[in-house]
Amino acid sequence: MNRSVLFQVTALMVSVTLLVALMMLYVLPNRQLAILEASMRDELSSLTAAYSISVRSALQQQDLSALEELNAQVSDDSRNPIVAIISNDDTETGIFAVFPDSEVIADVDEIYGLNYLVAESSFETDIINGRVAVMFKREDLEARLWSLNQPLYLSFAFICLLQIVFAKQLSKRVLLPIIEAASLADKLSDRQYDQRLHKVARRDEIGQLAASLRRLKTMLKVQDRENRRLLLSLEDTVAERTAELTEALAAKDSFTASVSHELRTPLHSIIASLDLMADATLDPKDRQSYLRIAQRGSEALLLLINELLDFQRWEHEKIVLKNEPTELHGFLSDIEKTTEMLFDDSPIHFEALIDETRDVYVMMDQQRIGQILLNLLGNARKFTREGEVILEVRTLNHTEHFTEFLFVVSDTGIGIDADNIEKISEPYFQTGDGLNRKFSGTGLGLSIVRKLLDAVDSKLNISSELGQGSVFEFSLRLQNSALEEEKSVEHSEPELRSQSGSSVSSYKFLYVEDIQTNRMVMSAMMKRLGIKLTLASSAREAFKILQNQDIDIVITDIQMPEHSGLDLMSWITNDPVLAKKLRVFACTANAGSDAVQEFEEAGFESVLTKPLNLQVLEKFLERI
Repeated sequence: MNRSVLFQVTALMVSVTLLVALMMLYVLPNRQLAILEASMRDELSSLTAAYSISVRSALQQQDLSALEELNAQVSDDSRNPIVAIISNDDTETGIFAVFPDSEVIADVDEIYGLNYLVAESSFETDIINGRVAVMFKREDLEARLWSLNQPLYLSFAFICLLQIVFAKQLSKRVLLPIIEAASLADKLSDRQYDQRLHKVARRDEIGQLAASLRRLKTMLKVQDRENRRLLLSLEDTVAERTAELTEALAAKDSFTASVSHELRTPLHSIIASLDLMADATLDPKDRQSYLRIAQRGSEALLLLINELLDFQRWEHEKIVLKNEPTELHGFLSDIEKTTEMLFDDSPIHFEALIDETRDVYVMMDQQRIGQILLNLLGNARKFTREGEVILEVRTLNHTEHFTEFLFVVSDTGIGIDADNIEKISEPYFQTGDGLNRKFSGTGLGLSIVRKLLDAVDSKLNISSELGQGSVFEFSLRLQNSALEEEKSVEHSEPELRSQSGSSVSSYKFLYVEDIQTNRMVMSAMMKRLGIKLTLASSAREAFKILQNQDIDIVITDIQMPEHSGLDLMSWITNDPVLAKKLRVFACTANAGSDAVQEFEEAGFESVLTKPLNLQVLEKFLERI
């Protein structure tokens, strides 16, 4: 059981008091009594001897006046002795005289009772024989003892009074403030701040404790108020974030449904066109028409898949640019030709104003800049029902090392509401949702454009008016290229040449691919480009061919069963003869920057990204 400090201190004080009481009220008085009694007995012995002489002398001389003097002497003695003369006859013992004569003693037995301290001395005279007894009353002994012990009793009473005062002061000045402080601390732990401490000016430890508790109370009140404010703010933030998350999930669900629709639409056109082309009785013109539909569907499907993969990849890794010498007008002419396909069978007029870029050679990433332009032009086509779409490229600034160009895509489409201009670049955002959405697409195009422009230190500026159209523009500062390319191009059966000027058809190629249809397609495209191709279905088979045949260039898939393209690269690297003469390229659908870096570090000269078409393959062969 827990006991208070007051109880513990009081118990200690009572114990000490009892010990002091035992010493002062019992031990010391008894010891003083014994000492005093012994002293008085010694004193009685002296008086007895003196009075005995006086009595003997008076009786021997039969001088009664001497006895009267003795009576006066005893009466005047401040010690209040009593002197009795006891006669001892043969037949009877009795009291002969008592001094002072005011004292009355009935018989001898009373002298030796409990009321007196007695000392006696015998005497013999001719008249009488007997003894002189000198006495002190015991009440005189007790009176002397009281006078001696009175200071002790007063001291003990004073000590008891001091203890009572100390206990009260301890309770008032220490224990009660501590109890009050403990109560306040309990209240503070329950976040109750209405209790107050009595404010007393004290500079001792209790005062410091009270001051500390008051400061703690103030601090806790302020902190509690701040916590409530933060809690309310957090609740608002959580509610806001929950709403944003709900909105984002809804947008993502809509995006998933949209992607599913966008993937199935071109896939449907491809499958349906191929089914129709399988009809042997089909008219050649219709067959050619269905073939163009299938090609457009496959290109749209590839563009959509690349868009999704690029966006997902760039969420986690940095965009890596691959700048290469580019004849800008030729590059923009290819963009123009590709875009014109979007406007086939459409009343919308498309025009590319790119004459200022003639004979301009710059360093740039053709794939990424082309992706930006095709996305912007595709959006302009999608949201324009009549009028025109214009691509314009102007020179803003030209120096010895750099040229700055302004790219502008304008349309006469439906325009963009002012509230949505900033939102349209957000991922998954589309102006309509659900089955009643007017325009197709994933909602990632402009988001990808912004990411690409960030990578080339540029920014997309948008101006639009509802019902009038929109203008998208950005500027690029491109490094000038010293490379002079031939402007004349042979249009009839051109012979492919590498960058070294050698005819690509003179090289001996080996293509390694485990999927048979991919080997068939690659073989057909190479044949179309006038190149003979040796095929291998595995890395082990390819390595045997390399050891037995004269091969110049190896194009290998990476992910294959049993042994990968990386294994084949390792075998080639470890063979000094093959490593010296062979050029090895990877051909894979895994074209992330990390994967490309891994392939190049393994020894591949570059990476050819699947899927391929004739144009991509032709450009690749021109670069080797």
